[in-house]
Amino acid sequence: MLGRLVPVTRNLLRQPYLPGLLASTFALGTAFSFAAPFMSKWGLEEVGMSPTGFSLFMTLTSVSAMLTSVILGGLSDTAFSRRQMLIVGSLGGCLGFLGYALIREPIALAVVGCSLHALASICFAQLFSHVREIYQGGGKPNESSTFTMSVVRVCFSFSWTVGPAVGALMLVNFGFEGLFIAASCLYGFFLLGVLRYVPHRERIKPTQKPPPGAVWRNLKHPSLLRCFVVFAVVFAANAINMMNLPLALTRSLGGSERDFGIVFGIGPVVEIPLMLWFGHLAGKGYQLPLIKLGVGITLAYFVGLSFASAPWHVYLLQVLSGAAFAILTNVAILFFQDLMPRQVGLATSVFSNAQALGSLIGMFTFGFIVEAVGHQGAFVVCAGITLAALALIVPFRPKPVVDVVR
Repeated sequence: MLGRLVPVTRNLLRQPYLPGLLASTFALGTAFSFAAPFMSKWGLEEVGMSPTGFSLFMTLTSVSAMLTSVILGGLSDTAFSRRQMLIVGSLGGCLGFLGYALIREPIALAVVGCSLHALASICFAQLFSHVREIYQGGGKPNESSTFTMSVVRVCFSFSWTVGPAVGALMLVNFGFEGLFIAASCLYGFFLLGVLRYVPHRERIKPTQKPPPGAVWRNLKHPSLLRCFVVFAVVFAANAINMMNLPLALTRSLGGSERDFGIVFGIGPVVEIPLMLWFGHLAGKGYQLPLIKLGVGITLAYFVGLSFASAPWHVYLLQVLSGAAFAILTNVAILFFQDLMPRQVGLATSVFSNAQALGSLIGMFTFGFIVEAVGHQGAFVVCAGITLAALALIVPFRPKPVVDVVR
C-alpha cells in the first residue's frame, strides 16, 4: 500500500495550483464549520427567535440552499464555468455572513439566508466538481486522480476539526458580530483563492439544445434517485445520532462532559487517514463495494451503540463511525459524479443535497424519537433506518444517467 502511494504522492505534488487550492479549501471548510455549532444559540438568544421560529428559519434557508444548488449545478455543466459559479458562491458567503453579523430582524435575516447563503451553498459542490474536471479530465477516475480528490476532501474535513474550536474562541472574545465577520473574511479568502487558482474554462456548447425539463428528468433517473434516498436516509440517521449521543452519554451511560471531547475527537483521527486509503481503493474500481461497506459499517455502529452501557464502549465504536464517514463523505462524491460523468456539477449537488436533506429530517425527527423511545431507543431507530438503506444499496447495479450535455 505505502509503496503504491509514494509515486501517487509524487505526482500529486506536481499538480498545478494544488497547494493554493488546498489552502482555499481549508478556508472554505473553516467558514462552513466556524458558525454552524452556534446557530441555534445565535437564533434563540441573540436574535430572539422562538424555537419554532428558529426551526422555520432553518427549514426555509436549507430548502432554498438545496433548490439553488440543483439549479445552479445544472447551469454550471452547460452554461457557466466553475470559476464563475465559485465567485458567485463565495460572494454570497461574504455578504451573507456580513448580514448575519449586522442584522437582527428575523424576516430580514430570512431573506439574507434564502438568497445570499443559498448562493454560498453551491461552493462545496462546485469546488469538488472543479477538482474532478481539472485533475481527472471528466473521464474515468484513476489512482492518482482519486487520491487527489481524497486529499482535497481530507483538507476540507480537517478544517472541521479546527473551525468549531476557533469559532468558540471568537464567540467568547468578540461575540456573534465578530464570529460572523470572521466567517465572512474566510469566504473572502476563499474568493481570492478562486481568483488566483481556479482557471476559467469555457463551456463547450452542446451540438443540440437539450429538451425542456431534461435536467429534472435526469434527477428522476432510477439509479440516481435510489442513491439519493440511500444517502438521505443514512445522513438522517447520523444527524439524529449527532444530537442524541451527547445526551445519551450523560443521561444513559453515566458519562460526563469530559467524555464529549474524547468521543468526538476519535472519529476525525480515524477518518482522515482512511479517506486517503479508501480514495486509493476507489481509483482501482471499488467505489460501489466501498459504498455498500460504508452503509454496513454505519449499521454496525448504531447496533453497537444500542448495546453500549459505558462511555468507553462508545470510544471504541467511534472507530467504526470514522471509517464509515471516510467512505460516505469522500468516495461517495466520486460515486455520484460517475453516475453523471458529464454533469458532475449537478451530480455533486445531488450528493450534497442528500446530505442536507438527511440532516434536516434528522433534526426535525430527533425530539419526537427521543420522547417516544428514549436515548438508547434512538440508537435502535437509527439502526433500523440504516438497515433500510442497506437493503436498497446491496442489490444496486448502477446504470449511467443519460447526459444532457452532448
